[in-house]
Amino acid sequence: MKRDRAIRTLIYAVDLTTENVRALETFLNAQLGRVSEEVGETGETAFAMRSLLILVSDSAGFLYQLVAVERPEPWQQAAIVREWQRLRSTALDFNHCHGYDYDRWWKQIRHYDAADEGAEQERIRHFATLYPWTDDEADQGKED
Repeated sequence: MKRDRAIRTLIYAVDLTTENVRALETFLNAQLGRVSEEVGETGETAFAMRSLLILVSDSAGFLYQLVAVERPEPWQQAAIVREWQRLRSTALDFNHCHGYDYDRWWKQIRHYDAADEGAEQERIRHFATLYPWTDDEADQGKED
C-alpha cells in the first residue's frame, strides 16, 4: 500500500509517485536542454548530450511503468530503486548549481520499503556473526 502522497521527503521507493518521477525528469530535461543549447548541434559533445537526454528519457519511462505496478515483484522493486538513483544522481550536480534550489525534495533511496531495509540489516548482522573481527585480526599487516 502506498504511503501518504503529501510526504515530500522520500524514504522508500514504495513512496514514489508518477508525479515525483515527472518532476525529476522535467528538471533534468530543462537543465540538459539548457546545456545542449550552449553546446550546439555539432561535435562530440552534442552527440554526448543527445545520448544523455535519451538515457534520461528511457530511464524515466521505465520508472513510470514500474511505479504504476500495484504489487511489484522483487526484481521490479530493485529496478525502481536503481532507476530513481540513476535519475537522482544525474540531477544532483545541476541541483547545486548557482541559482537553483538547494532544498530539492528528491532524496537518495536505498530500499523499496521498511521490510526490504530490515532484511538488508539482518543480512549484515548475520554476516557479522559469521565473520567477526577481533582486534588482533584488524591489526594484521600493520608494522610496529
